[in-house]
Amino acid sequence: MKTQNKKLLAIMAVSAIMTCPVWAADTTVGTTGVTTSGTTGLTGYESAEELAAIQRGEQPVTLHSTQAEPTATEATSTTATASTTTASSGATGYEPAEEPQATDQAVAAPVAAPAEPERQAAPVPADVVESGSIPYVGGLGDVQVDTSIPGYPIAAVSQDEEAALPYSHALTDDQAQAVAGKVVTTVTIGPLPEPALAQKFLPRLAMRSGDAIEANYVRHDLNVLGSSGLFASVKPVFTPVPEGVALNYEVEMNPVLKGIEFTGNDSIKSEDLEKMLHIQPGTVLNSTIVSKDIFELNRYYANQGYILSHVTAVNMDENGILHIGISEGHVERIDIKGNKKTKDRVIRRELRFKQGDVFNRNLASRSIERIYNTGYFEDVNVRLFQGEKNANDVIMEIDVAEQKTGSVTVGAGYSQSDGLVGILGLSETNLRGTGDKVALNWEFGGKTHSNKNYTFSYTHPWLNSHGDSIGMSIYDREAEYDDYDGKGNTVSEYRKKTTGGNVTYGRVRSEYVSDYVTLETKKTKYLSHEGGPNNYDSWRHNPASLPVFRDYIDNNFGTTNSVTWSHVFDNRDNIYDPMHGKRLSFTGTWAGHGLGGDFDYYKFIIENRLYYKVGVKHVIAVRLMGGIATGDMPYNDLFTLGGADTLRGYEDDEFRGNKMYAATVEYRFPIAKKVQGVLFTDMGAAWGGTGKIPWYQESRGLHYSVGAGLRVTTPIGPIRLDYGVGKDGGKFHFSFGGKF
Repeated sequence: MKTQNKKLLAIMAVSAIMTCPVWAADTTVGTTGVTTSGTTGLTGYESAEELAAIQRGEQPVTLHSTQAEPTATEATSTTATASTTTASSGATGYEPAEEPQATDQAVAAPVAAPAEPERQAAPVPADVVESGSIPYVGGLGDVQVDTSIPGYPIAAVSQDEEAALPYSHALTDDQAQAVAGKVVTTVTIGPLPEPALAQKFLPRLAMRSGDAIEANYVRHDLNVLGSSGLFASVKPVFTPVPEGVALNYEVEMNPVLKGIEFTGNDSIKSEDLEKMLHIQPGTVLNSTIVSKDIFELNRYYANQGYILSHVTAVNMDENGILHIGISEGHVERIDIKGNKKTKDRVIRRELRFKQGDVFNRNLASRSIERIYNTGYFEDVNVRLFQGEKNANDVIMEIDVAEQKTGSVTVGAGYSQSDGLVGILGLSETNLRGTGDKVALNWEFGGKTHSNKNYTFSYTHPWLNSHGDSIGMSIYDREAEYDDYDGKGNTVSEYRKKTTGGNVTYGRVRSEYVSDYVTLETKKTKYLSHEGGPNNYDSWRHNPASLPVFRDYIDNNFGTTNSVTWSHVFDNRDNIYDPMHGKRLSFTGTWAGHGLGGDFDYYKFIIENRLYYKVGVKHVIAVRLMGGIATGDMPYNDLFTLGGADTLRGYEDDEFRGNKMYAATVEYRFPIAKKVQGVLFTDMGAAWGGTGKIPWYQESRGLHYSVGAGLRVTTPIGPIRLDYGVGKDGGKFHFSFGGKF
């Protein structure tokens, strides 16, 4: 039974509005969560590919916002295959017209801090670095590995990638000119510790005995040998002989890998990083596989959100231990700007990281979501600047735009039953900038002059560092209600009084999981008949119907003492206007059964809300509900369906019972600024447990409706206007409040 206040509001004015509710704010984190740095255009949320492009001096096509979730790129597996051979004739990729330049990133160093004293944009990690005795090149594609010779893994890359490698520079222009046109008598590779290695490489070389020296063929061969990854150095040696020159590709083998050690990796465990490597201790170190592994490590860090973290050094000591050094960009400082009312600690407690932590894009994005979801801010922006103490670290600047969070409503109304009634509403969701919530609604005057029609609530959202909360409310409400017979027909109009109070404790279990326990006591009382075919008052004065009246009153009005536990998982990106994520909740209520009161029952309900983004600000929202109850339950506490919140196209609370299921699907789309359109379908059923209601005619069938509606954000809160068409025709629904 929902209140249907039939007072004719003759005067209703909002005397002062101190807030614009954030239910459907026009500016969301998804589109405005980050502003770019004025110096470089970096947001700090670029992907690994975008960062590499910037490092090369290119401008990324798009810049990621805080709502954009990082897409994990699957690593290309290194597979064991037979040795790949190439034809000795045809294009090598080293022809003069197409002769590539050596990669300009092969010896790139990490970006150093600029000398200017002013604040600089966050550093860009280099994706290709050469450090120490083990050079490596980033960005390799598929790498195939021949493991047929134990202890000597031979790598092979594509011809295009071979042609771009720097090993070919071992042949200088002077060397090439000195032997140009001379006939090669023999082509050898050495010294090699394993003769079988030569048989793997020789068929892949372009230079053959009897050929005239071609510089581009020699460079091709150098890259073939170098790209195998087995050699620390490769160079051509030409020995004059009577018939021409003998060509030996002189190689120096890499040392045998004995072990791997990581340094600088505070955010990810060494054993987890080692699982991603394809280099194997006990074999000759393969620098090509190292290059591929380093690239994958950098990509893994980026996909995990550590976009400032990267490999900076790879060195091998005299004991055969490969040392992989990682630089992880930390949060040097967090600056809060724009908050004039809200205290800094209220913002900082929503952050999923603290000063000194390794910077993580995912945690930064989640932090912005949490700050925005407080409802205190119209906009939240984050900028990253280069650290002042360490160039690899960042200074985070969080800039917020506050919105008003308090309101005062004053009004008056008149009806024949109540006379002239005054209305006062006070609310503040960010009391004195602390995040506490308080609300008071009071109706006074009227014929009874009771001055007791009020509701007061207070919530303290952060009891401790975990984010546990506590809230309470007390209420004394008297209003007019309607009863329906299960077919939507009005049975009676009457006045009911409800008094009580509750206390709720919220316990945060994890980032997205919370538990809530509510202790409540309430008392409902039938007051008087106001209209409709069934006059409950007449039953009271008719000896024949007096037992019916007493049974009805005793079974459905009285005191209920209960404990309610709710378990909630909520990972929605925006609790006011979700674009993706879900909210799953389970609620159980224990009433009476030792707690006192007039009723003893158990009540359980499960609800799942799902959100799917299907376009720019286009969303499909799904809600599924089911409930069951047992025991001595009053009419007022049965499950109800019908009205703006559950089953549109039907009367408020038209269907009820101790069993229930319902489903809603909505397609939401933007129409104009702060105006959203909705297409929906609702369905559901409620039945059972209505034996104590003599006039109720149970309807067990499935009820459904379709319709359309509007969502409008106004200075006094969000407004919902829906038109639903059910089995018995259409109905308009007008309501205040947020959507599911």
